[in-house]
Amino acid sequence: MEFMTICENLGVLVGALAGSIASSRVRMDLFGVVTCGSICALGGGTVRDVLLGHDMYGNTIPVYWTVPSGLPYLYVALITSFVVFFVVRKWRPPMGTIRVMDALTVALFTMIGTQKSFDAGFPSVICVLMGLCTGVAGGILRDLATGNVPYVFRPGELYATAALVGSIGFLFCKYWEVPSTYAFVIGFFLVSIVRFGAIAWRWSLPSYQSLFDSSEKSDE
Repeated sequence: MEFMTICENLGVLVGALAGSIASSRVRMDLFGVVTCGSICALGGGTVRDVLLGHDMYGNTIPVYWTVPSGLPYLYVALITSFVVFFVVRKWRPPMGTIRVMDALTVALFTMIGTQKSFDAGFPSVICVLMGLCTGVAGGILRDLATGNVPYVFRPGELYATAALVGSIGFLFCKYWEVPSTYAFVIGFFLVSIVRFGAIAWRWSLPSYQSLFDSSEKSDE
């Protein structure tokens, strides 16, 4: 449990960094930066917990940062975003900072969502979907708040695909009875490798191509 707590705090911290830096670049005020950073840091887990509602044993699943044990996550998100607002006024982060932070956020939250769903007794397909949701929902909300097309919907971005690879890798490890900590780390590296590979070497899935050459005259 201590390992998961560390990973969750790290995920919230990095997610808040990505969200607050992104919002500062579109010149949001203090409220906007703190809000956007917190949404990015907490949004994925919030959507996951709302969708699940109950575990397979009938126990209610509260939104994780609303319970006393989860309040530190909220504080980490708020304080990190608040600090970033003032730091970036004096120091401009290097280009690519948001994408690197975002990739780490996706990797951490994907594995957190997958393992939490697995520990709650859900079937494998639900674990994968909840891992995907936890990994990408915060980034989607951040991009929408800052007026950008979410990475997950941009052509040539292995974003959700990276989350799927890591989540499925985690479940394969559990099938072969690999301890959860090692399965988590393996899944984390799978997500990171695919995501950073897409950024550095432009790995991508096939994109849409028209069935007809645009130069051809339509028959209609």
